[in-house]
Amino acid sequence: MIITKYAQSTALVKEGKTSLLIDPGKYNFDEGRVNRDFFKDIDVLFITHKHADHYDLEAVKSICGDSKPKIYTVREISEFLRSEGIESSVFNVGSKVQEGPFSIESIVTEHVVKGEKIDCFGVLITSNDGSFYHTSDTLYMTEKPRDCTVLMVPINNRGVCMSIDDAVKFTSDIRPRIVIPVHYDSPKDAHINPEEFLNKIKSEGVDSKIMAFGDSLDVSKYNTSKTAK
Repeated sequence: MIITKYAQSTALVKEGKTSLLIDPGKYNFDEGRVNRDFFKDIDVLFITHKHADHYDLEAVKSICGDSKPKIYTVREISEFLRSEGIESSVFNVGSKVQEGPFSIESIVTEHVVKGEKIDCFGVLITSNDGSFYHTSDTLYMTEKPRDCTVLMVPINNRGVCMSIDDAVKFTSDIRPRIVIPVHYDSPKDAHINPEEFLNKIKSEGVDSKIMAFGDSLDVSKYNTSKTAK
């Protein structure tokens, strides 16, 4: 399983011939970084919630025009996409699907913005190479998976996601083999320094990595159970 990180919380997951994309949001395309036809040959698309930094409609249309992926999302987005002639499946918390080599489970989040509880889910992806937990946007929660190979966790705070300290506690609870801080690409989050998170999580004995736009990580290298076989 190869994970490639893009802007904000966008992640491309590949294994074998299967490509799975999570949350192609607007910060991938701002300032001409890449065009909206950048993501190609996508087999499965997850859109975890309606906010533009996770869901760019024109990018979704381009992906569907190129790839005809299976789409899993929340009900509100699914209903809107249907009105645009795009079919998708509602992925409720607790839902599980198998796509190619990936077993995928929807994980609860706590995402509240200006008093509105956002319909949102995290994604836990498992294959023979290990597991990848993409939290999407959430505050600190006691209810969560307690083990994974790779964790991708937001650190921007602003009352809508975990703060750096909350993300450290969250990561320490889960004990992943490696953690990747995300969700600090918004101009509102220019003051967020992911190095601060790395320095704090180091004391918890958890490996960590800052991934720039387009950086990739091989999950199998961190799967200790596989290494031991």
